[in-house]
Amino acid sequence: MSMLRSRVAGTAISALLVWACSSAGTKSAGSGGQVATNSGGASAGGASSGQTGAKTSQGGASSSQGGASISGVTSSQGGASNSSQGGSKTSQGGTVSIDIATAGGPSLDQTGQGGASLSQGGNKTSVGGVPAFGGMGSSVTGGRSAAGGTLATGTSSIGGVTSSIGGSSSTGQGGQSADTGGTSSTRLPSTRPAADAGSCGNWALTEGVCCAQYCTADNTSESCAGCGGPGAAGCEVVNAKACTSGMWPEVHSVTDDEPWHYSRSTHFGLTDSGACAFGLYGICNKTYKFTSGYAEKCDAFCNAYPKLCEDPVDRSLHGNFAAPQGNYYSQFWPSLPGDNDNYLSCGECYELVRTQKDGTEYQPGDTGYTVPIVIQVVDSCPCAANSKWCCGSGRDHCGEVSDFKYGCQLPPSPPPPKDHDPVPGESIHFDLSDIAMARLQTGDPNGAMVDGVVPTKYRRIPCPVAGNMYFWLQTNANEYYFSFSVVNMAGLGAPAKVEARLPSGDWVLLQRNSNYTMSRPQERYGTWVLPQGQGPFSLPVSIRVTDGGGRAVVAEGAIKSWTPADSSMAQTYYIDSGVQF
Repeated sequence: MSMLRSRVAGTAISALLVWACSSAGTKSAGSGGQVATNSGGASAGGASSGQTGAKTSQGGASSSQGGASISGVTSSQGGASNSSQGGSKTSQGGTVSIDIATAGGPSLDQTGQGGASLSQGGNKTSVGGVPAFGGMGSSVTGGRSAAGGTLATGTSSIGGVTSSIGGSSSTGQGGQSADTGGTSSTRLPSTRPAADAGSCGNWALTEGVCCAQYCTADNTSESCAGCGGPGAAGCEVVNAKACTSGMWPEVHSVTDDEPWHYSRSTHFGLTDSGACAFGLYGICNKTYKFTSGYAEKCDAFCNAYPKLCEDPVDRSLHGNFAAPQGNYYSQFWPSLPGDNDNYLSCGECYELVRTQKDGTEYQPGDTGYTVPIVIQVVDSCPCAANSKWCCGSGRDHCGEVSDFKYGCQLPPSPPPPKDHDPVPGESIHFDLSDIAMARLQTGDPNGAMVDGVVPTKYRRIPCPVAGNMYFWLQTNANEYYFSFSVVNMAGLGAPAKVEARLPSGDWVLLQRNSNYTMSRPQERYGTWVLPQGQGPFSLPVSIRVTDGGGRAVVAEGAIKSWTPADSSMAQTYYIDSGVQF
């Protein structure tokens, strides 16, 4: 079965950065040959760049069309700061006391007297005493008061934002209110500014964001061209909640035994210019036989940074990059500062298994069995680029997988209402690299991909990376301006806050790159940027990284030079932090 996978460019221009977020690509399934690689579309330090032109893989032939991907162009200042403190515990007939970590502080310390921890997807406790909430659940911000219970919290100082809650409960779960026993308030994202409909290209502007359109009578359509065009009676616009930053429950910890979720996965080629700004880290590995310019690039990269190409002993990881649906890639976390788009899932890890169509697992020895793989989020599958696969469970028109038991909506049916908020049991759609898809279908990264979409199940896992955390420092860094990506992070995998230390000893909170179009939040670039006017810094520069559970590590004197000793590595300057979660 073949699948159409398309992307379009969304651009934002500043004095320091011009980036291309995506480009269109069409591909067909290969049979019996080398997987083709397209890294099309110029991407100047930008977000996801898909594939331009047609891509086929049949009988060993490969084709690559489009421009080269250019990494490393620096970004400008501005944007929302990110941190990750907060959390809650539910009391049933008792009192809960919560100490919320301040910026850069220790793990959350939570104690409950007479009350059980709130659990969604299983009762699990992980590092730091923070309850784990299934594969996608989390603690709610500020706490929820259960019937008969009282809630007492301290004051939270997170990146300059102060929240003082005493007796009121607050929840960040898409507007769900607390139980009886306290008043409820929910911090929601701000209303998006007015946008120009022209920024959406062939898609529709709805509630300030660009959304895909398709024909309701044709579940394989990718536009409304065949049913009268935009605005026609048979033209459906994807709901705005699928096109903005999602309000998924926050995940503050991950265990080795999270629950499984059923879904389906597609594939979209190979690129080193995904929205997370991981560069060659996201694609290079020691087992795939590249047939394009990546062969030379990855040889040099793996020689320079062997740990960044090393897989876990018992499973594959590198090259298995994934792009979740856009409203999971970009999220709004009530516990973090910022009014919109304040959390990116970049770096999160999942175990992924190919299942049979009815959801049952293949057993070793069965035809179709392949070993599970580990995937890592390095890119976005934005709704504005693909109405069928990138708009989230329950919102895609999934005629191609109507025979998958868990292909559409929630497991099980019936489907949720069109404007529903994500819930902990809802599945994520993963668009995979060709390397990951070939491994799922054949067990070999160089194998043929017969199917364009396959039934899968997945669960969140602690990232099983080798070696230390690294910082990919972008070019043109200096004492007044620098930006970098955090890669190869263990544990939760995705940083919630990054800071740099001034010569005075003060910590400066870095900001997620703000150079993106607000009507396309799912294309936000993943670098961390020094705010304008902060500095000068003196080498070496220490970096502090905090994860979503409030745990922090400090890389003392990590940045020792603004440029690499080998000038040929200027575009791929990955710095060993010397620390790990």
